Amino acid sequence: MRIVSKMALAIALGGMAMTAPAFAKKEDKPAAASSEKATPAVQKAAFDAQKAADAGDVPTALTNFATAKAAIVNNEDKFMVGRIGYQIYQKNKDEQLFSDSIDMMLESGKPSVDAQKQLYFAQGQIAYNKKNYPKALTSFQNAERVGSTDADLVPLIVESTALQGQTVQALQTLKDEATKREAAGQPVPPEWYQRGVSIGYKNKSPGDQAAINQLTLELCLKWVASAPQAQYWNGALEVYAQQFKLDNEGRLEMLRLLRAAGAMEGGDDYREYADDVYLRFPNEAMTVLQEGAAKGKVTLTGKNDAADVMGIVKGKIAADKASLPGADKASRAAATGKSALSTADAYVGYGDYAKAVDLYKVALAKGGVDAGTVNLHMGWALALSGDNAGAKTAFQAVTGARKPLADFWLVHLDHPTVPNAPAAAPAAAPAK
Repeated sequence: MRIVSKMALAIALGGMAMTAPAFAKKEDKPAAASSEKATPAVQKAAFDAQKAADAGDVPTALTNFATAKAAIVNNEDKFMVGRIGYQIYQKNKDEQLFSDSIDMMLESGKPSVDAQKQLYFAQGQIAYNKKNYPKALTSFQNAERVGSTDADLVPLIVESTALQGQTVQALQTLKDEATKREAAGQPVPPEWYQRGVSIGYKNKSPGDQAAINQLTLELCLKWVASAPQAQYWNGALEVYAQQFKLDNEGRLEMLRLLRAAGAMEGGDDYREYADDVYLRFPNEAMTVLQEGAAKGKVTLTGKNDAADVMGIVKGKIAADKASLPGADKASRAAATGKSALSTADAYVGYGDYAKAVDLYKVALAKGGVDAGTVNLHMGWALALSGDNAGAKTAFQAVTGARKPLADFWLVHLDHPTVPNAPAAAPAAAPAK
């Protein structure tokens, strides 16, 4: 981790040079201690320490620094000694001296607001590097309180909280900080969300898991909205699938969204998708594999799973397509909407979106099926047809277990996928 810029800190603290103080004669009475003025003993020792430091005599500087520190009486003394300690640190790079000097300056209450921003941030970084996360958190929160806008501040507050085992609080803090930025019309760095997703994904705390999963889901949605790149879509949806333990149908619905978002990044995505549908929806499986082959993700020649599946579905498509009119008629006469839902899904596989939407409506009217699932699938068909307004209406009607996928679809419709950034960080989910 970078430590706050030493030059920036020096500028924020003001000039470090000190003039020689006027010391009292031996027979004079010592001046009364005052919060307005450094005491003579501290002034002399501090001056001697600075003089030695300027000359490169670090041992003598440290000896005089220790003398000055031992003579501290008031806050002006603390501030003066802290500044000298910082100057010596510039020579010997002793991080403990740096830390002690920052602490003294802050405890004095004398630094300007601009200096406090730098000092609290540096204090937090030192504590963080030493794994003193309670002190780091307090320091970073103080930096925020006095107005620091360092780009690393919020992530460090979140990390310092999470590393104390307070995952829910860490994720909630990140969410709240992002909401504040959004309300102020300020962009939220996608890396904030990515880091929060990673924290939530890695946590395995049984007692808080439900809350952690929900907050991670909310951050996933914001992540892909702020950076709708294929790799992030892939990572966010895989995190969601694993945390919420999606069943086979849920994973298929997730893969359908990935494909619509142009985020099917690896050959495993295409093969899993085809494996899930080839027995029921052969044309959907064929088009998925053809797309994967066209993108160089799967191989349809030789002996491999993808080629085997392609061989099977090619022999099924003609009869499957011919069966659709009869299945459509039977669905409309059925007592429940189950067959209507399945037949509608088959129509989508052939790109016949109008007939699919009509049958989804039949399924809803007949009942006996999960309305959330039907609305999700209807939104899928409408989105593929280009009717984004109709798709949004269908997705907004989804409730229950499928609602998160509907919310991801809504993000996709409002934030179309853009090409991956050349030097983007890897997605939070582990490689499949």
